[in-house]
Amino acid sequence: MICHVTRPDSVVMEVEVDAKSNGEDCLNEVCRKLGIIEVDYFGLQYSGCKGENLWLNLRNRISQQVDSLTPCRLRLRVKFFVEPHLILQEQTRHLFFMHVKEDLLKGHLQTPPEQVEELSALMAQAQFGDYNQNTAKYQYSELCGKEPDLTTLNSIVAKHKALEGQSQGAVEYQALQLVSSFEHYGVEWHRARDAEGHRMAIGVGPEGISVCKEDLTPVNRIPYPVIQIATQSGKSVYLTVTKETSDSVVLLFKLISNRAASGLYRAITETHAFYRCDTVTNAVMMQYSRDFKGHLASLFLNENINLGKKYVFDIRRTSKEVYDHARRALYNAGLTALMSRPAERSPSRSPPRSPHRDLDGEDDCKADCGSCPQSRALQERLQKLREALLCMLCCEGEIDAAFCPCGHMVCCQSCAAQLQLCPMCRAKVEHVQHVYLPTCSSLLSLTVANSAPLPVHRGVTSRSCSPDGYPSSKKICQE
Repeated sequence: MICHVTRPDSVVMEVEVDAKSNGEDCLNEVCRKLGIIEVDYFGLQYSGCKGENLWLNLRNRISQQVDSLTPCRLRLRVKFFVEPHLILQEQTRHLFFMHVKEDLLKGHLQTPPEQVEELSALMAQAQFGDYNQNTAKYQYSELCGKEPDLTTLNSIVAKHKALEGQSQGAVEYQALQLVSSFEHYGVEWHRARDAEGHRMAIGVGPEGISVCKEDLTPVNRIPYPVIQIATQSGKSVYLTVTKETSDSVVLLFKLISNRAASGLYRAITETHAFYRCDTVTNAVMMQYSRDFKGHLASLFLNENINLGKKYVFDIRRTSKEVYDHARRALYNAGLTALMSRPAERSPSRSPPRSPHRDLDGEDDCKADCGSCPQSRALQERLQKLREALLCMLCCEGEIDAAFCPCGHMVCCQSCAAQLQLCPMCRAKVEHVQHVYLPTCSSLLSLTVANSAPLPVHRGVTSRSCSPDGYPSSKKICQE
């Protein structure tokens, strides 16, 4: 099956997947081509028969959700927006910026008047680079709906000139930092009607639900803690909300179709779980429905069979878990590159000796010592030793704690204090014993003279890695 996936920068990617593939297979293939490890922030959208924007459920087959399959047309979009400093990959940050830019230009995200000039300059620097009067174009009118006067234009030009020399990635990060302070950053909008039939926009965001008029004028704001339950029935979504007087009131939202109502119901539950919970509960993860054939089979054969099972939610991790998983995966990818480097490196010849060296050859020996095979082998072994002493949970602190009574030493004290079970053998931890191992700094004295120690590689890389994030010899149980 051929899928045409449109990225936020309007570039169309062609992805080929099996006809029985689910949405996760397609999303993983797209992210693999883009070199993205932080897959959980993204989703695939498609258009329903009534023009509604719907999220592809990643755990169900694509053919069961999308009407047209010749070819299947999808859109790669950011599903969960997080703060820019939590994004670890530059590729991910670029797609965030392009998505935010599209929302700004289409009016889905309103820009405060005092921020329009700075945002216009940042967007121009990201698109055109350093200021040039022949190529610089500013999107001020698209952001605020009016043409800039001469004073405003000169102010934008001055701000653009002040960004001279900054790279595209640095400017996009600054723009995301600015946009993340906007009121509706990360809010997903759904068009609906209230019980009286008035048109409104329902915004589902990290902090709660915003009920607005069609022009996004605020009407009501419902934080997640006051929502008792959310249910869907046909084209309607019901919210049971606790009022200040401890009484409950039921809010009704009518949508254009059953799919649109299901989309709003999914958005409320998944967004709440992603931003507000420590982990995704089984009640959310395993909620499913069945088609008619699967329902009959479950009645007469076995209710535990998978025939006709369609999962309602596809969220796998919360925001904290996504960040931790991505950091582990990037560290593991850098560590894998480091471990494979000695095998790929061909032995090099010694550099030619200078004809003007001293008779004792001491200077040349010192210069050549760092490049001889024995010295390189020693450096690599010391590097592996230093990495072996790093905490396997946070990958930052040094191992200085032992679990009792099992005796495993795999993490630092700050991480060990948060565990009730040993991550290696799953034995119950009665107490944590502080231990004193050789520190990474003391290992630096073991390096040969006049040779700098190799850094621990935690760099961002575009290589893909396994979902587990660790090799089998260093696998850590994740809950």
